[in-house]
Parts: sequence; C-alpha cells; structure tokens
Amino acid sequence: MPKESGRAKMKEFKILSFFCILILSSLFNDLNGTGWPNWLGPNYNGAIEEKNTINESAQIELEAKWEVPVGAGWSSPIISNQKVFLHDRTGNKENLTAYHLDSGKQVWQTSFDSQFRDDFGMENGPRSTPSVYKDTILIHSPDGLVHALVVRTGETIWSRDLSSDLNSAKGFFGRCSSPLILDKKVIFDVGGSGVGLVALSVETGETLWKSKAYGNDYASVVPLEVGSSQLVAAFMREGLVVVDSVNGKEVFFDSFQSPINASVNAASPLILKNGIFLSSCYEVGAGFWSFLKTGKRGEVGFKPVWKNRGRMDCHYSTPVAYGNYLFGFHGRQERGANLRCIKLSDGKLEWSDDSVAMGHLIRVGERILCISENGEFVVFSASNDSFKPILRQQVLGSGRAHFAYSNGNIIARDKRRMRCLDMVSARVGK
Repeated sequence: MPKESGRAKMKEFKILSFFCILILSSLFNDLNGTGWPNWLGPNYNGAIEEKNTINESAQIELEAKWEVPVGAGWSSPIISNQKVFLHDRTGNKENLTAYHLDSGKQVWQTSFDSQFRDDFGMENGPRSTPSVYKDTILIHSPDGLVHALVVRTGETIWSRDLSSDLNSAKGFFGRCSSPLILDKKVIFDVGGSGVGLVALSVETGETLWKSKAYGNDYASVVPLEVGSSQLVAAFMREGLVVVDSVNGKEVFFDSFQSPINASVNAASPLILKNGIFLSSCYEVGAGFWSFLKTGKRGEVGFKPVWKNRGRMDCHYSTPVAYGNYLFGFHGRQERGANLRCIKLSDGKLEWSDDSVAMGHLIRVGERILCISENGEFVVFSASNDSFKPILRQQVLGSGRAHFAYSNGNIIARDKRRMRCLDMVSARVGK
C-alpha cells in the first residue's frame, strides 16, 4: 500500500507540475500579447514554445469552459486580445463573431449576404481563417469577398471583391487563402488574370502590388524572413513561389505540381530554421528546399535538398516540426491517412501510426496536440522513437476545421458547436 500510494502521489505531482508551468506560461503570454491571431498561429508554423515536464500517461480529463452553437464552414477560430473570433455561415449570411475568451459570451457579430455555392456538394461556409492586425481583423470569403473590420466593434472599414476586381478563379471549392498581414499589407493567393499573389493596404484595401501570374490553390501564404529580407512563400498551383513582400517581385520558383487536374495543394508551406517544407497528395509528394543569404547585397538563394513520394504526402493538414523531425498526416483523407514522423534532413520515415484519424496538429513545446476530424483530442510526445500518446479524449463531433491554442485554452469547433477546452484546470481522472 505505501508503494502504491507513493506512486500515485508522484503521478499527481508530475501532472500538477505540468499544469503549473502552463499557468506561468499563460501569464507570460498575456504580458507579451501573443495568442493565436491568424492561420497556424503567431509563428505561422503551428507551434509555440512552452515548457512542459509530464513524462508518462496522465489520467486527466479536459472540461469545456464554455460552448456555443456555430454555423457552417471550415474556417478555424483565432484568439487575440482575450477574444475569440470565428467566421462562419448561417443560411445565406456569413458572420464574423467575437466572443469573450473566458466566458464565450458574444461581444459583437457582423453579418453580410453570401451567394456562394460549392460545386461538389461540400459545405458552403468560409474556408479561410481570419487574421488580426492591431485593431483590424480581415476575412476572405469563398466567393472572393475581403472584409476589413474594427476588432473592438465589428464595424466594417472597407471591402473588396477579388473575384470581380482580379478575376480570381473559384477553383474546385471556392477561395481559401487566409489573409497574411505584413507591414500594413494583407497578401492573398488569388490566381486571377495576370496575377498570382496580390497585396492590399490593410488600412484602405487599395492594391499595392501584384505578382507574376500563377494559378490559385488551397494553401495559405506564409512569411519567410532570411536575414534582413522579408519574403512570402506560397504553394501555388504550379509549385513553390517565393516573392519579395515589399514589391511582389519573384525571388524563386520551383515546379512541384500534380499531373492530375482534379487535385489541390492544401497544406501550407512550413518554414523552418534553414528551409521550406512542402507536401501534397495527388502524386506530388513532399520536398525540402534550403535557403541562405548569398552575395554582398544579401540576396537569398534556394536549393532543393530532397523530393520524394510516399513518405509524408499531406492532403490538407500542415505538419509541425520539432528539431530535425516532422510530424504530420500522410495520405488522402478518404482513403485512410496515417500519422507519421519523418526526418527533415532526408525524408526518412521514423514511425507511422494508424490509430489516429486525420486531423490538425499544434506543437506546444515538446508535446503535440491533435484534434482529429472525428473529434478525438490526442496529446503525444514530439519523439522520433515511436508514437507515444499521453492523453486521448473524445471532445467534439465530426469536423475538419483547424483549432487554436493560447495560454492553456484550446478553441475548437465541429459542424455544430465551438468549445473552449481548459488544459490548465483539467482534472485528474479516476
């Protein structure tokens, strides 16, 4: 009995230590104004650095702080200024709604008409995720409408119709590019007539630059900073495109395209310390390109390191990285994907697990959080040795939207509701 009691106390001590660190990290994040303000979070890579110490399976159970009904859509929630924002659709109205992070109470809601219809019978709600810049929040609708609104009140500042203005193609499932905000510019993958990427003024909505023409697709653009160069990386229809964020001038292109017309590139470019990782299904595969500064003027050079198929071919979920390893889902969702770990330097497969359904990932320190499209919440170690689950719990129904994380709060939605799951106050199970 004394030994069992000691082990139980040690387990509770480790669990409490883990959540104490989450609380301290929450205070730090509040002071620094982080949160999850855009697609893939504050670092645009689905990861934040928080320390955690739990080393064994924790018999804990997450509880919902609050729950609210939501409309149709695959847009993921974001967190900024202690508020949660969600872009969804009810009937023929698209809505952007602000909620209090602590209580889930509605702060404001702005709605506008939507005539979008999916050609393949999928949901008609928004696909892209909002983005916050200071007191402005921007959204991109599947019919090509862009709205800029005041964060505090939801008042509309300006709007643009990229479909009519730039002849942005509808694609298979509507427009999906989440707003990327850099230096008072908001950048989209539009793929219109004579344009690939476009930059608008955050303040006025006017067009600032247009890149060389490429076809649009479903992977959102991400920032790429190399030395003093602020670039933008995009997975366009034809492949990897890198442009200068100042003027849209092309810096690098490498063809990485499916031979199948009925295909999409949906996983965003993953920017790592020394390179870019891209992945897609539809006979494309995965690839890694290194980058470095070259020349006296600080030019940036790119070099393909490896490309292969069958290692980590991502359908729609963007992988996360830890050290020299990537963690993500391989294979088409409808054909049975599996969770994998591969080595970044050469693409070597480290492990594969079939027990977790396709979903989205966020890395928090040395742990990876996953919510599957079946609504299962899974926490596992960012280890290349094997799949090491720490927690598995059913938290939602079915859905495909990404989730958000901030200060121990997980904001996630399914097809009918959005919940705030509290990791800090999670209780020890029986």
